[in-house]
Amino acid sequence: MVRLWLAGLIVAASVVGGAQAGTTPDFVAMTPPIDFSHAGYRGGGVAAPVLPALIRVEPGEGDDTDRIMAALARAASRAADAEGRRGAVLLGAGEFQVAGQLRLDIDGLVLRGEGEQATVIVATGVDRRALVAVGKRGAVSDPADAGEVKIVGETPVGASRLTLETTQGLAPGDAVVVRRPSTAEWIAALGMDAFVGWRPEGRLNWKPGSRDLIWERRVIAVEGRAIVLDSPLTMALAAGEGVVRRGASASRIREVGIENLSLISRHDPARTADEDHSWTGIAVDRAEDVWIRNVAFEGFVGSAIDLGPDSRRVTAQDVSARRPVSEIGGLRRRTFYTAGQQTLFQRCASVDGIHDFAVGHVAAGPNVFLDCTAVDAHGDSGTQESWATGVLFDGVKVRGGGLTLTNRGRDGQGVGWSAANSVLWNCEATFIEVRSPPDAANVAVGCRGERVGDGVLEDARVMPGRDFHRAQPQEPASLYRMQLERRLGAAGLAALDPVVLPVEPSGVPALTRAEVAAWRTATSAPVSSHPLTVVDGRFVIDGQSAWRRRIGFAFFQAQMIPALAEASGPFLTRFAPGLEGRGLTDDLDAFAAGLKTGDVVHHNYGLWYDRRRVDHDFYGSPDQRDGEVWGPFMELPWARSGQGRAWDGLSKFDLERFNPWFFDRIARFADLAEQQGVVLYHKLYLQHWLLESRSHYVDFPWRPVNAVQATGMPNEVPAAEVFWDVSDPVRRDLHRRYIRHTLETLKGRSNVVIGLDPEYTGPLSFVQFWLDEIAAWEAETGVDMRVALEAPKDQMDAILDDPARSRIVDAVAFHHWVYRPDGTLFAVRGGLDKAPREQVDAIARPQDLEAGAEAGEVRRTLWRSTPAMRYRAYREYRDRRVDLVVLDADDDFPGLSRAVEAAVGAEARASLRPDANLMSPTSAAWASAAPDGAILIYSLDGAAVDLTRPIAGRTLKWIAEGAVVEVVASEDSTHLPPPAALAGRPTALWIAPAP
Repeated sequence: MVRLWLAGLIVAASVVGGAQAGTTPDFVAMTPPIDFSHAGYRGGGVAAPVLPALIRVEPGEGDDTDRIMAALARAASRAADAEGRRGAVLLGAGEFQVAGQLRLDIDGLVLRGEGEQATVIVATGVDRRALVAVGKRGAVSDPADAGEVKIVGETPVGASRLTLETTQGLAPGDAVVVRRPSTAEWIAALGMDAFVGWRPEGRLNWKPGSRDLIWERRVIAVEGRAIVLDSPLTMALAAGEGVVRRGASASRIREVGIENLSLISRHDPARTADEDHSWTGIAVDRAEDVWIRNVAFEGFVGSAIDLGPDSRRVTAQDVSARRPVSEIGGLRRRTFYTAGQQTLFQRCASVDGIHDFAVGHVAAGPNVFLDCTAVDAHGDSGTQESWATGVLFDGVKVRGGGLTLTNRGRDGQGVGWSAANSVLWNCEATFIEVRSPPDAANVAVGCRGERVGDGVLEDARVMPGRDFHRAQPQEPASLYRMQLERRLGAAGLAALDPVVLPVEPSGVPALTRAEVAAWRTATSAPVSSHPLTVVDGRFVIDGQSAWRRRIGFAFFQAQMIPALAEASGPFLTRFAPGLEGRGLTDDLDAFAAGLKTGDVVHHNYGLWYDRRRVDHDFYGSPDQRDGEVWGPFMELPWARSGQGRAWDGLSKFDLERFNPWFFDRIARFADLAEQQGVVLYHKLYLQHWLLESRSHYVDFPWRPVNAVQATGMPNEVPAAEVFWDVSDPVRRDLHRRYIRHTLETLKGRSNVVIGLDPEYTGPLSFVQFWLDEIAAWEAETGVDMRVALEAPKDQMDAILDDPARSRIVDAVAFHHWVYRPDGTLFAVRGGLDKAPREQVDAIARPQDLEAGAEAGEVRRTLWRSTPAMRYRAYREYRDRRVDLVVLDADDDFPGLSRAVEAAVGAEARASLRPDANLMSPTSAAWASAAPDGAILIYSLDGAAVDLTRPIAGRTLKWIAEGAVVEVVASEDSTHLPPPAALAGRPTALWIAPAP
């Protein structure tokens, strides 16, 4: 059926193109047979109510967030009427400053001003939040109350009647979810599994389950084995292709409105591309039957209105947005954006946007933009992400940009086909591009502009040489209005009229100071504290080990697609504009709440801000023509300057300014870590940018083309040697500023450990500089930071042997070195312009690779080492300093450790160092010696110890768990067997200094 309809459309288009002038084709019949009039509040054609004001709020001194939220709480205490409505909070004339966020998360509330010019809400501060958030809080999804039932009949585009295996348990009024799965077969048929590039299967190709279409509907009738829905589906379903389940996909609030006011995002006027302020005016998600009207927006970075994937039946009308402040780049200035369904934007105006009218990922529709206008557009409007269905742009004008329903290819990390069964009706744009995927046509009718694509239907009146006749507007003037009138008559059309809200009567109760104070008391919760301490060389919280489970992240992979994002894991400073959740912009409170004592969250800035660099082959080296960066963004510590153009197409970095969002996030999580009893291990650098592939380095903020400062860095990799060289005064000062800003941010937060770099192979001189800056800052501030040292072994040993610098170090980790199973060292070197993995081949010996073993597995085995050799590394540092925490190292022989530490004092062990000249290490035994002649030998298999020099007449103290046996060494003895009672047991041999 779908193929027949599409073939008919193609034939009709060709007939129209060849018809004689003067014929009037029926273009309505050539559009996808979807009734778009179901888009909007309460399913379209219903005017939003004017609710009475319940409480009045006047602007006060300073931040007004609590005042407005207290008023909303008071209004929420009013009982809802039969329609679920309560009333309005009326904001008086003047300017309200909001440093936080206004949340409407209760049914039936309206936030109303006294007029767009009279009542202004200003978002202050540097947080990237939505100024107003509408939607239910809590768990993302609620379980449906029934299992899935297959749709057994073929369902054409635009159908509302579905034939099921069974309708048992379904009744009129039930909410249902209709799901069309995105199968591998369907993806292949669209060609969306054939992207080219580096590892496209995990980065660009569509994955099964990633583009499922989800329609939220209500049952209006049950007819035998069929149900009738309240709104049509926007894609055809073959028999057995879709499923239905009873219940909603998410809990939602309803009957919420925002009206008659202005929202402004305050920015730094000295920075024309400042992004350190509120990104979104109004964000709606997990809400239905919502209206936004007579609202003006100014200054926002991302969207004036952002309708999330769990929003439905929303109308935004008579709304304007102007003067956005941001970079000209990806995921910015999507002024009016919807990823929901049954949403309507009517008479919305945008100035200076990029993607002014945008539809998001698998938006199930119908979604409509009606009589909207964009001026000075920097990009195209239309479907911006994958496979939005049932979209109508009706009477939309875009000056300076295009209108597109097309295959966007690899853009946006593999958007591919962005639209299906969608229409441009009597629109105008600089260019019109409409292309159709298999079996799901997109159509442009009566559109003016440069038109390309197989979906553009030509007017029959087009005549050669008569260009002024081209693209005549078609009848009806509005497809949406025609369909709405057919369905609901004149009353439906009347719902589209502009609304002038009446003047509020006098006598509306005013919010009192006591009510604000009561709200603050009710919403403030006691803050618990579970600080990190050091006990006996271990990090401890509340008496428990604080360092048991590593919580890491993929520092270069991420996805904006929610179905795929979670696999990337948590990351504190990843930013997915408009999307919150695991793998996107992580909800820090929810993330922390899921942790327990013993969890350690590792964090450093990520590799690449822009996802395009993941493709080493295609995007590894060329600079980008524009800033259409792919999200989510791995935010960096340094701020953009708003000046010039960096390699990624955005502005250059100002290395003397810092990204407040980045540092606010780590500070907030550090506070949560103390409250939750977990640890934040924050490392300041990531050397990975500076070595190996050119794609790692081209966007690095310190690269000359990317920074306003003259860093003296090279333009090509390897660049680590120069980066770590602080003999240059410019780089030294930039490092110093960054280190100190990080320390100031984390100051006073007990559950933070700071480190250097997860892959550091730079010179010892930079490690010394880093520690010296920490020491100087600690001396100036009187604040001690917990510092972990991860560096090549020779550098770590040099620091620990330095009396001044070793005092700064609280913990060490074995940074890319182990003892091989035979007791020899397997370690990367510092001071080289080579990453750890670049050094592995050089430090693997020929005998390590004998017997034809696979090289990669051999190296992995070497890194794992053995319990005995892991214990050797642990004991060498545990013995030299009793208070030194050894990270990520378990004590595999705790009984022997207790016995040694009881029998030999910490002071006696502190000067011990490995001594390979006293005895050759074996797979189970090694020796350490002190300058005063003391010796400590471990023999984990309880075998005799053979020395290279005699120790005549010395007292030997053999130590095992629960036993200490002293003997005197015989004359010229080098062969030292343990006492018979200890033979075969893990033992240690302490030989005190000669008298």
